[in-house]
Amino acid sequence: MICRRVFLLCICGLAMSGPVVYAAPGNNIAPGGDQTDVQSFPLGADTNPADTRPLVTFVHNLKTFSANFVQQQVNARGLKQPASSGHFVLARPGQFYWIYEKPYVQKLIANEGTLWVYDPDLSQVTRIAMSKDHGAPIGIFLGTKPLESVFTITAQGKNDGLSWFGLVDRAGQSDFSQLQVGLDGEGIKAMVFTDKLGNRTTVQFSARQVNKPVDKSLFDFSPPAGVDVVENR
Repeated sequence: MICRRVFLLCICGLAMSGPVVYAAPGNNIAPGGDQTDVQSFPLGADTNPADTRPLVTFVHNLKTFSANFVQQQVNARGLKQPASSGHFVLARPGQFYWIYEKPYVQKLIANEGTLWVYDPDLSQVTRIAMSKDHGAPIGIFLGTKPLESVFTITAQGKNDGLSWFGLVDRAGQSDFSQLQVGLDGEGIKAMVFTDKLGNRTTVQFSARQVNKPVDKSLFDFSPPAGVDVVENR
């Protein structure tokens, strides 16, 4: 639950407007039960602050994005938290559907300036105003502001066929000290973000679909009858 709540802070942001360690290969189960390797990307040694245009251009042209994901957190002491996996769909600006399927179900749905977090096992829905936080990593997908106006961006070289970029919130208002984004020929493949306490979360994407038609009904949500609704403003 802690890992997901940390990641939730990423999702509340811009929708309205050293080695990095992944889990050992083969230890995570992707949606549908398949084994998915979550690789190691040792970043920081080969820094090239030159061309950031591939990331800026990808985000500028992004309209819709869907993928499966595996998410892993490593705390400041180097201890791995249990991995989570699921699927997400987003449409810019400001709409997404993010569902954790394993090890337990949780749904996050954003639309019209509101983020809904639905925990079926708890019979609870949390409603959050999405304009409340700034500089949030997932905001690079959802926001309408130019990426370079919100983040300071540096190119960090290549590892395992991915071009890596570092992003730091220009306003200094984010709960995260740095975001790293790995890009290949199909777009964003992985994200690594580090909070100000030194906890590091990785998200790796598979079965990606970029700028394809998506089911807009996924972004509609009404709390089911009988659940508790908690306001978080």
